[in-house]
Amino acid sequence: MAKEEYSNTMKQKSVLIIFLILAAIILGGRASAQVTIIKAASLMPEGSPWTIALHDLAREIKKQTQGKVQFKIYAGNPPGVEADVLRKMRVNQIHAAGFTGVGLGLIVPRMRVLDSPLLFNDVQGLDYVKEKLFDDFSQEYAKKGFVFLGFVDGGFVYFFSKTDLSNPENMAKAKMWMWKGDPMAENFLDAFHISTYPLHVSDVNTGLETGMIDSFYAPPVGAVAFQWFWRIRYMLDYPVVNSTGGFLMSQKIFDQLSPGQQAVVRKLTKEFCTELDRISRLANQEALSVLRDAGIKIVPPTPAQIIKFESSAQRAVEKNIPRLYSRELYDKIQAYLEEYRAITQTGRCLK
Repeated sequence: MAKEEYSNTMKQKSVLIIFLILAAIILGGRASAQVTIIKAASLMPEGSPWTIALHDLAREIKKQTQGKVQFKIYAGNPPGVEADVLRKMRVNQIHAAGFTGVGLGLIVPRMRVLDSPLLFNDVQGLDYVKEKLFDDFSQEYAKKGFVFLGFVDGGFVYFFSKTDLSNPENMAKAKMWMWKGDPMAENFLDAFHISTYPLHVSDVNTGLETGMIDSFYAPPVGAVAFQWFWRIRYMLDYPVVNSTGGFLMSQKIFDQLSPGQQAVVRKLTKEFCTELDRISRLANQEALSVLRDAGIKIVPPTPAQIIKFESSAQRAVEKNIPRLYSRELYDKIQAYLEEYRAITQTGRCLK
């Protein structure tokens, strides 16, 4: 009897072991076959250079993760609803998105320092500063539950209008669109003594059509992409501010990836952002040609205007401190720019 009980016990153990092995194989197979779908929002419409590049990124990530990480892209979310995209990211409905400086600033307000008027005068100095600050800003976004994967700039911003803004009287009378809910733009345009009319980006065309506004600010490619340029006649040839942007991913979805997959996503997305900057800068140059072909007159500011703009820019900076960013951070960027200029003047290679 004892022998039979022992035999039965061994049989039961054997069955249990076999069951556990099979379960491990089945579950392990499922785990290895698990696919993480990342829902990504693009502010630009399908067919735009930015969205095309995002699809290219998605394909490369899928390839390098053997299909385990895939993107589902929702294109054409108007920039005016960035707050809504952000809300969806916080409740896990959207996992990643590209944001303008306005959207980035809703999470980390000090990021808006990069949108300070007349802070940068060339893209090389801008790139140098961004590289210096990347880790610092990455840590700030991590504290808020986001992975900051790279900067994506829209380009330098210019004034566009139905009238010639190099004429001081026209500048004083301008009815300038202002990005609704953007304290940076509010301070900036107020410091320039320009009358503003807050609207969502999606309402700018209607505002121009109805006469509610007669002027707006944007990178050239933005004026073309959103078709605003059809309703104006002049562009003031003076870059007043850089349009900062970036690509964010929810920390929750990022943590679902394996360390190897995370490394792939970080590497490829950083490369994607760098390539997108190149595309954006090329697109802005091409947009200038589109504007000229459409009969838009690109006029320089007067020397007196330039002096006034420079003093107005400094007033805007003072209004933003400490509301949006600290003087220490602004001064640090100025120091980086001085460092960059010293390096370029001595002919040393940037590191």
